[in-house]
Amino acid sequence: MDTNGERDRTGAPVSIRILHVGPGWGQRGGIASVLSELVTLKDQFRNDHVSISLFETHGFQSVRHALSFLIADVPHFVLTLIRGVDIVHFHVSVRGSFYRKLMLFTLAKLSGRKTIFHLHAGNFERFESNAGKMSKRAIGWFIRRSNATVAVSRSIADELRRLGAKPSTLHVIGNTACLAEQASQKSVEPGTADDSVPYVAFAGRLTEAKGLAELLKAIALLGDDGLTVALKLAGGGDIERWKQLAIDYGIDDRVSFVGWLDGDEKLAFYRNARVFCMPSYYESFGISTLEAMFAGIPVVGTRLGGFLDLVEEGETGFLVKANDPEALAARIRLLMVDDSLARAMGTAARRRAIRCFSMEHTLRRYVNFYREISQ
Repeated sequence: MDTNGERDRTGAPVSIRILHVGPGWGQRGGIASVLSELVTLKDQFRNDHVSISLFETHGFQSVRHALSFLIADVPHFVLTLIRGVDIVHFHVSVRGSFYRKLMLFTLAKLSGRKTIFHLHAGNFERFESNAGKMSKRAIGWFIRRSNATVAVSRSIADELRRLGAKPSTLHVIGNTACLAEQASQKSVEPGTADDSVPYVAFAGRLTEAKGLAELLKAIALLGDDGLTVALKLAGGGDIERWKQLAIDYGIDDRVSFVGWLDGDEKLAFYRNARVFCMPSYYESFGISTLEAMFAGIPVVGTRLGGFLDLVEEGETGFLVKANDPEALAARIRLLMVDDSLARAMGTAARRRAIRCFSMEHTLRRYVNFYREISQ
């Protein structure tokens, strides 16, 4: 199929060359996970005459990293543009992520390349409202001067509209969970580990914004009400802080910190849970939530952001108001005491994940999007 109307000397369609710009150099989670998923689909994109490559930037976590960005990343980016790129696809979050991409965006515009502003942060509007006058102008300029914008959920699309994105070139494209999707095609059923004790699973950065205080409080409330529930937390962060809070609540005997998980270990972590719970204060999409859905696990999340796209209330899980441990405890209780309900919701969650967020579904949206921009 001809992707953009152009053909080489042999008559074969010419690929649209996409350069994805995002984090790298050991950074984990968030955008790094999204880019890893896209790289996994590289061959499938090539079959549709879309060539994708990744440009990884150093973070601003230290002076050394910032200098590496200026001394190494910026010249390398210019050389990459010269070698041949049609569209530069910027994956943007807040703070350092935004300012790094802004600098490279300026270079891409000066070189005449088409650009995409792809917003991943659920707290970007707050970032913009707290920014200084010059930063506010830079944010508006970046968004409005891009050839197109992408939001990972309908909620993020609403933010982009309020920040000046053109509705005619704004697209909503969710994320994928390739490994979890592939595993979902196998016959292994959720909760089948021989020594599995039903537990609530959480996976993500161990930060206050993920609602960990409310989750630990909910587990404590359930214990006070006579229901002892195990909680397993996967991810990195200030683990000692959350261990101490579990001690303070008197639930340290039922809370486990299992660290970052990858591959089969992570899939087993989801599959053997009874419930996946992510009570975030904001969530742009929720890749770990999608992974749990592919694993056939019901979700308890908050009524905001990407959860509104992922979870069907009462069908694939439950959504509660953020910062409400009592409501959280009530929904967790329903699924922990009723195995048949949990399994039915988990099955529905897997079906929804396959129907709406499969690799093939997302690939088609990207390919059609790139064809539209390349015209």
